[in-house]
Amino acid sequence: MGADWSDLVALNEPPELVKKLAVFVAQAEEWVLYELNPRYLAEQLAIGEREALRLLVTAVAAHKFDLGWRVICPVCQGMSPALNSLSQLHYQNECVVCSNRFITHLDDEVVVVFTVRPEIRPLSEAARANKVARQAIDERLGRVPALALLNLPRFHQLIHDQLLPEGQSLGVRQMAIFFSDLRQSTAFYHKFGDAVAYRWVCEHFAILFEAVAAHGGTAVKTIGDGVMGTFTDEMAALQSIVTGMKGIVALNQQAGLKGSDRLTLKVGLHVGQCIVVTLNGRLDYFGETVNIAARLGGLATGNDIILSQAVLSRPGNRAQAETLGELMPISARLKGLPGHFDLYRLLVK
Repeated sequence: MGADWSDLVALNEPPELVKKLAVFVAQAEEWVLYELNPRYLAEQLAIGEREALRLLVTAVAAHKFDLGWRVICPVCQGMSPALNSLSQLHYQNECVVCSNRFITHLDDEVVVVFTVRPEIRPLSEAARANKVARQAIDERLGRVPALALLNLPRFHQLIHDQLLPEGQSLGVRQMAIFFSDLRQSTAFYHKFGDAVAYRWVCEHFAILFEAVAAHGGTAVKTIGDGVMGTFTDEMAALQSIVTGMKGIVALNQQAGLKGSDRLTLKVGLHVGQCIVVTLNGRLDYFGETVNIAARLGGLATGNDIILSQAVLSRPGNRAQAETLGELMPISARLKGLPGHFDLYRLLVK
């Protein structure tokens, strides 16, 4: 009798997709299921990489797969033994093959793999040892960086034991980070009362969270009446913010909020390097990029997004941003940082 996969459906995975995964696990070559590359699963099931990651995360939560992390040397491409916990990773690493010392970046040197649990399908030692076949898949499809998993809302919803020890951090070469806030929220609570105001604020949170997830990001946390969100792609971040703003326009219409009573977003967006840490029992992001993003949000006035130059630095980004609204250059000082910053204000259409 085959394994029961109904618990994945109970965790809100589509039944047809769960069925495809069950068939794949039953019929795939054994060596494929040891440290499975999520991109190979995506290819075989004809789904996107992010959808494959979500499915595998759910399978981990349902005790069908084990999650593993591998560190790859940037010099010789030598791989560390598989680690079963994020806590086993260190900010600085030494390659076991060439002794090169390097900083561990979650979007570069660390990749994720998944291995089927033995009670679902036992794997022979020969299958586990078949590195050549797995390497061929990795070379053809590329490996999935750990940051792609950490930037998946499903990972934070279902996997709660993958944290870093207190005081430890891991690097990220590039992360797009935004901070949002509601304009005049204090007056909003005063006029409508705590209960009514909070209900609409929660609805605005739901709109933003949905927009972030739909564009490939994750809402890390709420801060007062605002949201901190992260993306591996800065233009996807910008698209999600615009989608969220349009959703809030619809919410204002639905709630009958007009004029100065309308819920209006102020947002700052920056992209750059940062670190991942554990804070208050969950993974969080720190560093200058985070601080600048937060400061940019404070320059917004409502229904606008303050962008750093870094957001528009890649070819095509500026043209894409101009399709979303009116882009105006501004210069401003940021609290705690020296000099003036050349920035852009995007007034959303």
